[in-house]
Amino acid sequence: MQFFILIGVYVVLNSFGQLLIKLGTQEIGQLENAALLELLNFKLISGIGLFGLSFLTWIFILSKNNLSYAFPFAVGVGYIAVIGLAILILKETPSYIQLTGMSLIGIGIVLMSWH
Repeated sequence: MQFFILIGVYVVLNSFGQLLIKLGTQEIGQLENAALLELLNFKLISGIGLFGLSFLTWIFILSKNNLSYAFPFAVGVGYIAVIGLAILILKETPSYIQLTGMSLIGIGIVLMSWH
């Protein structure tokens, strides 16, 4: 049970970190025209911070679990979470291939959790 809670914390931190990094970079515009101070916007710094916290959570997860189990599980849940956030918040439209892939990943996660 602790594994699933830690994976949940990791995925939330990582997914929202990715989302904030994306939103922060949208505020910057073209990187070649951006001044250093423009790179230091709240969304970008917050996203990097959440991403860093997810990394620390990941280290803790790996210290307690097999890499061959934790990595595919975390990445699979993470893919679904990031695509879900992109759809809900960024209003991105997934292709049928992406939706099929998400479904297959979801099935794989369910199968892996039955060990």
